[in-house]
Amino acid sequence: MAVVAGVDVGNATTEVAFLDGDRLLGVDRVPTRGRKGSTDSLRAAAALVRRLERRLGCRVAEARVAPLRAVDTTTLTIPAAPVATGRLRLIAAGVATPGGAGAWAGVPLWLDRPLPAAWAGPAAPHARAGPVPVPTGEFIVPPPSGDVRVLPPAGDVRVLPPAGDVRALPPAGDVRVPPVGRAGRVPPPAQEGRASPPGQAGRVPSAAWADRVPTAAGEAGLAGAAPGLDAERTAGPPIVAMVPADFGYARAAERLRALLAAGVPVGAVLAGGDEGVLIFNRLSAPVPVIDQVDLAAVAGCDLVAVEVRPPGDPLTLLADPVALAAVFSLPAGEAGDAAALCRTLVDFSNAVVGRAAPDGAGPGTEHSAGTGTDHGADPGRGHGGGQEHHLRDDASPWVATAAERVTLRSACALVPGWPVGAVRMLGTEDGPVEVDDLFALDLAEVADIATARRGRLGSAALVASLRRMPDGADHAAVLADLLGLPVHSTLSEPAAARLGALTTPGARPDAVVVDLGAGTVDVMAPDGEVVAAGAGDLLTTAVAETLRIPRAAADWVKRGPCLRVDGGQRFEAAGPAGLLPFDREHSPAEWRAIRLRLKEAVFAVNLRRALRTLGGPLSQVLLAGGPAGDDELLGVLLRSLPGDVLVGRASVGGTLDGPPAGHRYVAAVGLGLSALAEIEP
Repeated sequence: MAVVAGVDVGNATTEVAFLDGDRLLGVDRVPTRGRKGSTDSLRAAAALVRRLERRLGCRVAEARVAPLRAVDTTTLTIPAAPVATGRLRLIAAGVATPGGAGAWAGVPLWLDRPLPAAWAGPAAPHARAGPVPVPTGEFIVPPPSGDVRVLPPAGDVRVLPPAGDVRALPPAGDVRVPPVGRAGRVPPPAQEGRASPPGQAGRVPSAAWADRVPTAAGEAGLAGAAPGLDAERTAGPPIVAMVPADFGYARAAERLRALLAAGVPVGAVLAGGDEGVLIFNRLSAPVPVIDQVDLAAVAGCDLVAVEVRPPGDPLTLLADPVALAAVFSLPAGEAGDAAALCRTLVDFSNAVVGRAAPDGAGPGTEHSAGTGTDHGADPGRGHGGGQEHHLRDDASPWVATAAERVTLRSACALVPGWPVGAVRMLGTEDGPVEVDDLFALDLAEVADIATARRGRLGSAALVASLRRMPDGADHAAVLADLLGLPVHSTLSEPAAARLGALTTPGARPDAVVVDLGAGTVDVMAPDGEVVAAGAGDLLTTAVAETLRIPRAAADWVKRGPCLRVDGGQRFEAAGPAGLLPFDREHSPAEWRAIRLRLKEAVFAVNLRRALRTLGGPLSQVLLAGGPAGDDELLGVLLRSLPGDVLVGRASVGGTLDGPPAGHRYVAAVGLGLSALAEIEP
């Protein structure tokens, strides 16, 4: 019997199978060179046939190839649309290397510029330098000038010194303040070391200390100062120090220590570089430090609030709309802006929020105003490789069906219910493009369903589109010239894939074959087939966007369980050259939940969409293709399809003589079988 080669040129890989009668001799594959159906792709396929001939020690008498029609699949990353927050600016959130812990609000002070007049005067007479013990996680606030006393927790009355000696208040909820009109005196029960009874001072939200935050840049002194105190001897309004990226951590720490020693109320530090921990370790007071901050965004603010909590602890001031509105003295009409911003900060442990200055420029700086960025909720980092594009927030991408046109982000919730092929056009910043299908995934929705902490997956929308390219070349003739032997094209790719998958032991004649590829999910039933956009490449992009790692690493990380190294927060996955480190931000349970949910959102949701479009009875599903080798995917699909449906992984060639080819090579083996059926009498 003559040896027949089945040649399957796919969008991502080219596969070849040799058959001699009903015996499967061997298989091989290489990445597809160029576009599917191009001369380069066929030349690579011919070289693969010759390589397999040399490996098996045989000569091919005939080859079979399916009619090739290129499918152009593209993955887009759509950043989250910014939340409308009025004058409030989210400058940073979820920075990986903050220093210290606490909360503070003050006006920006740039360390690379001369000290403004508001702070250039002599410090308060009792100001002193040196480290101040601050319990981890407690609020750091500027004390009122003069003889103002604040009640700590558990009734233990302590007296704060005059301005310039920065101390700490207890955690949110334990702050007690004197009643309005009695600034400078503590209610009598507190003076006696007893808790205030209901109606007197009592427990108030952490926003109470906002009464001692200046309401405008450059305001001299502190609100609530004791009557008669000389304003010229105060330390000026509370400060948030700005350290430009090129200023240097040693120089910054030296100047900050000098300011603190002079009684200047520096309560937080924002650094443009990544030296936050180095600066914090060299300060004389435990003020919170956040680095990798977009200082250009701070330049347009007249008041900035900073909060750092221990890793894993939620924000208590910046995630509290009431407290945040009080800190920034927002009128009732702007309270909704605080609520909208606080929703984006749930589950973060550090953040910086600014209030835009009326003229768009903050005090004491000549830097241009910025619009603010969110470093935690939507990193917006590119991952390189593949056909992936990041769109600007103002690009307003959209999709159109035969009946309506909607924004692409709104379509993320609608696409799973639409049939395959419903989307006819995709509009981006490059203009509208006709498509044959489109599938979209909202990472923020995945995070909510997986109960992951906000910001851990980002909030981008991922889109996979499908567009069939024009057909016209005689691919069989081109391949015949390259191989120098007869090449025939009598069977379509879906039919060949179904024929090859049915060589799986236990396969039923009415089984539905699902060929999972890099860009498409091909579903083939006895009486029809559906090709849906969105498969392995979309999952790779989702993992890369979630973990903020390159796509090359994500292609390995996505495949299955990982290892937790040394009991810490570092994970490693099996890579091409051993273990591949990839994550430090997620807990083991969180990463597992996210990983499985991403696979469900890409493969299970898309497969259900394709099966609804295909219609007909469903009794058995055979999974084939590269992603079918994912050990977790079978369980994900079993849970997502009806309980009476048998779902299994194909074992191509399992009913033939010779070693089976596994879950790949369904089309190549099917093409070889079609040729043998014609040769046999």
